[in-house]
Amino acid sequence: AVVSTQSTGEKRMEYDRFLHKTHVVEELGPDLRIAHLHFKAKHCLGVQYERDACIVSHVTRKDNKALLVTASVEHEQCPTQKNTTRATIRDSGFIVEGLPMRENQCSLVFVFKVHLGTGYFPYSLLWMIKRRYPLLLARIADRFRVSDSISCG
Repeated sequence: AVVSTQSTGEKRMEYDRFLHKTHVVEELGPDLRIAHLHFKAKHCLGVQYERDACIVSHVTRKDNKALLVTASVEHEQCPTQKNTTRATIRDSGFIVEGLPMRENQCSLVFVFKVHLGTGYFPYSLLWMIKRRYPLLLARIADRFRVSDSISCG
Protein backbone atom coordinates (compact mmCIF):
# COMPACT_ATOMS: atom_id res chain seq x y z
CA ALA A 1 0.00 0.00 0.00
CA VAL A 2 2.80 2.44 0.82
CA VAL A 3 4.52 1.93 -2.54
CA SER A 4 1.24 2.17 -4.44
CA THR A 5 0.67 5.68 -3.04
CA GLN A 6 3.71 6.82 -4.98
CA SER A 7 3.65 4.56 -8.02
CA THR A 8 0.45 6.13 -9.37
CA GLY A 9 0.33 9.86 -9.93
CA GLU A 10 -3.27 10.21 -8.77
CA LYS A 11 -2.39 8.93 -5.29
CA ARG A 12 0.84 10.90 -5.19
CA MET A 13 -1.07 14.14 -5.68
CA GLU A 14 -2.63 13.59 -2.24
CA TYR A 15 0.84 14.03 -0.67
CA ASP A 16 3.01 15.99 -3.09
CA ARG A 17 1.78 19.58 -2.97
CA PHE A 18 4.00 20.61 -5.86
CA LEU A 19 2.54 17.99 -8.22
CA HIS A 20 -0.24 19.72 -10.14
CA LYS A 21 -1.35 17.02 -12.58
CA THR A 22 -0.16 13.71 -13.96
CA HIS A 23 -1.13 11.03 -16.41
CA VAL A 24 0.20 7.68 -17.52
CA VAL A 25 1.69 7.95 -20.99
CA GLU A 26 2.30 4.24 -21.51
CA GLU A 27 1.88 1.06 -19.46
CA LEU A 28 4.89 -1.14 -20.19
CA GLY A 29 3.97 -3.88 -17.72
CA PRO A 30 2.21 -4.45 -14.40
CA ASP A 31 4.91 -2.59 -12.43
CA LEU A 32 6.51 -0.52 -15.19
CA ARG A 33 5.05 2.67 -16.68
CA ILE A 34 5.91 5.97 -18.28
CA ALA A 35 4.15 9.03 -16.88
CA HIS A 36 4.06 12.78 -17.43
CA LEU A 37 4.23 14.87 -14.26
CA HIS A 38 3.46 18.59 -14.13
CA PHE A 39 4.70 20.57 -11.11
CA LYS A 40 3.76 24.08 -10.01
CA ALA A 41 5.31 26.14 -7.27
CA LYS A 42 4.06 29.56 -6.23
CA HIS A 43 6.44 32.22 -5.07
CA CYS A 44 5.90 35.64 -3.52
CA LEU A 45 3.26 37.82 -5.17
CA GLY A 46 1.66 34.70 -6.69
CA VAL A 47 4.32 34.16 -9.36
CA GLN A 48 4.16 30.54 -10.54
CA TYR A 49 7.08 28.46 -11.72
CA GLU A 50 6.14 25.41 -13.74
CA ARG A 51 8.23 22.33 -14.38
CA ASP A 52 7.32 19.03 -15.96
CA ALA A 53 9.00 15.66 -16.27
CA CYS A 54 8.52 12.54 -18.32
CA ILE A 55 9.51 9.59 -16.17
CA VAL A 56 9.70 5.83 -16.23
CA SER A 57 8.84 4.16 -12.92
CA HIS A 58 9.35 0.58 -11.87
CA VAL A 59 8.26 -1.24 -8.72
CA THR A 60 9.92 -4.42 -7.57
CA ARG A 61 9.09 -6.45 -4.47
CA LYS A 62 10.89 -9.22 -2.60
CA ASP A 63 10.05 -10.63 0.82
CA ASN A 64 9.06 -7.67 3.00
CA LYS A 65 10.82 -5.05 0.85
CA ALA A 66 9.67 -2.91 -2.05
CA LEU A 67 11.62 -0.56 -4.26
CA LEU A 68 10.13 2.13 -6.47
CA VAL A 69 12.65 3.71 -8.84
CA THR A 70 12.04 6.60 -11.22
CA ALA A 71 14.13 8.36 -13.84
CA SER A 72 13.50 10.79 -16.67
CA VAL A 73 13.03 9.46 -20.19
CA GLU A 74 12.22 10.83 -23.61
CA HIS A 75 8.91 9.69 -25.10
CA GLU A 76 7.10 10.79 -28.25
CA GLN A 77 3.80 11.13 -26.36
CA CYS A 78 5.43 13.33 -23.73
CA PRO A 79 6.76 16.37 -25.60
CA THR A 80 8.05 19.47 -23.87
CA GLN A 81 5.35 22.03 -23.11
CA LYS A 82 5.38 25.70 -24.05
CA ASN A 83 5.97 27.96 -21.01
CA THR A 84 7.07 24.96 -18.93
CA THR A 85 10.65 23.97 -18.16
CA ARG A 86 11.52 20.28 -18.42
CA ALA A 87 13.08 18.90 -15.23
CA THR A 88 15.34 15.86 -15.24
CA ILE A 89 14.75 13.33 -12.48
CA ARG A 90 17.74 11.16 -11.63
CA ASP A 91 18.30 8.39 -9.11
CA SER A 92 14.96 8.86 -7.40
CA GLY A 93 12.46 6.65 -5.64
CA PHE A 94 11.38 4.94 -2.45
CA ILE A 95 12.71 2.01 -0.47
CA VAL A 96 10.07 0.45 1.78
CA GLU A 97 10.84 -2.31 4.24
CA GLY A 98 8.53 -3.87 6.81
CA LEU A 99 9.92 -3.71 10.34
CA PRO A 100 10.43 -7.26 11.65
CA MET A 101 9.47 -6.59 15.26
CA ARG A 102 6.65 -4.14 14.54
CA GLU A 103 3.65 -5.48 12.68
CA ASN A 104 2.10 -3.03 10.20
CA GLN A 105 5.04 -0.61 10.43
CA CYS A 106 7.59 0.24 7.76
CA SER A 107 10.86 1.94 7.19
CA LEU A 108 10.48 4.42 4.33
CA VAL A 109 13.49 5.96 2.58
CA PHE A 110 12.98 8.68 -0.01
CA VAL A 111 15.73 9.37 -2.56
CA PHE A 112 15.30 12.42 -4.76
CA LYS A 113 17.84 13.84 -7.17
CA VAL A 114 16.57 16.30 -9.76
CA HIS A 115 17.84 18.96 -12.13
CA LEU A 116 15.13 21.62 -12.31
CA GLY A 117 16.08 22.71 -15.82
CA THR A 118 17.32 25.99 -17.19
CA GLY A 119 15.76 29.38 -16.75
CA TYR A 120 15.13 31.69 -13.85
CA PHE A 121 14.46 29.98 -10.54
CA PRO A 122 14.89 32.17 -7.45
CA TYR A 123 17.03 30.81 -4.65
CA SER A 124 14.29 31.52 -2.10
CA LEU A 125 11.90 29.23 -4.01
CA LEU A 126 14.53 26.50 -4.23
CA TRP A 127 15.05 26.84 -0.47
CA MET A 128 11.30 26.49 0.09
CA ILE A 129 11.17 23.30 -2.03
CA LYS A 130 14.16 21.82 -0.21
CA ARG A 131 12.45 22.44 3.12
CA ARG A 132 8.95 21.30 2.15
CA TYR A 133 9.66 18.27 -0.01
CA PRO A 134 10.82 16.06 2.90
CA LEU A 135 7.42 16.73 4.48
CA LEU A 136 6.08 14.40 1.81
CA LEU A 137 7.17 11.53 4.07
CA ALA A 138 5.28 12.98 7.01
CA ARG A 139 2.12 13.30 4.90
CA ILE A 140 2.45 9.66 3.78
CA ALA A 141 2.94 8.57 7.39
CA ASP A 142 -0.11 10.56 8.52
CA ARG A 143 -2.23 8.87 5.85
CA PHE A 144 -1.34 5.44 7.17
CA ARG A 145 -1.50 6.29 10.88
CA VAL A 146 -5.28 6.40 10.65
CA SER A 147 -5.34 2.79 9.43
CA ASP A 148 -4.95 -0.16 11.79
CA SER A 149 -3.54 -2.39 9.10
CA ILE A 150 -1.26 -1.46 6.22
CA SER A 151 0.79 -3.30 3.71
CA CYS A 152 4.32 -1.96 3.47
CA GLY A 153 4.95 -3.25 -0.04
